Amino acid sequence: MRDFLNGQTFYLKKDTTFRSICFIFLIGSIALLVLTVSKGGLDISSPMKPLSMAASFSLFLYFVIPMQACFFSTEGFEYGSVKNIIASGQSRTSYFMGKFLSEIKVIIWCVLQFTGLFYVLYMIVTLISGAHIGDDSLREDAIAGFTALGFNIMYLAAYSAIVMMVGMLVRKTASAIIITFVIIFGDFLLSGYLKDSSSAFLRMVSDNTLMTQILKFSGMYVKDSERVLLTSMNDYVHVGLIPLIIIAICLTVTVISFEKRDIHT
Repeated sequence: MRDFLNGQTFYLKKDTTFRSICFIFLIGSIALLVLTVSKGGLDISSPMKPLSMAASFSLFLYFVIPMQACFFSTEGFEYGSVKNIIASGQSRTSYFMGKFLSEIKVIIWCVLQFTGLFYVLYMIVTLISGAHIGDDSLREDAIAGFTALGFNIMYLAAYSAIVMMVGMLVRKTASAIIITFVIIFGDFLLSGYLKDSSSAFLRMVSDNTLMTQILKFSGMYVKDSERVLLTSMNDYVHVGLIPLIIIAICLTVTVISFEKRDIHT
């Protein structure tokens, strides 16, 4: 497994798609800094405020990383390398789990790159400009920022588990990409359009979608003209359990299916 993981890491370093999303996040951090400064100035209530601000800008991560996960899960079938890897003695379960663990590393790197770069650039510009840096909400901003950071990693892992399950089942990049688009935008639409439904069941569906939870821990969820935040331990447990359950289900389904099906490339 270790050799396979090292091989996947080497592949990712050379992968054009991975390099492209790293560049996108680099440009995105700079663009969001410029946008933030132009709208609200540089004064901040605490040194941790930019970290919590980055959480509200992280939504576009969910429209980029799942696409990369889709390409990554199907490349072995597109280029025929999956047959060679399994023929060399790697089990099918190890192959998929190695892919998923490698994608987790991609997620952690991208989240830290985007958030960290935005934070560092914001603080540098703030210090150079001499803008006010308070300490009134240091604890609150730190909790909000680090909570969003951890949850973003968990929810991107959940999206990737779904997308990689689709990729391993469909095994065709073009088809998997289409399904991935449907999943991402479908989840977004369910979160928004059903939350005010007259049906209790549809409201329940909306309240448990991935995107609804993402908007909540990012501080962007609004219902009945009020912003809904995580305020109790039950809220945090609820938000934390949903991606873990989805990951467990998707990994189980993928491993069982991959072990039973013939490999055609």
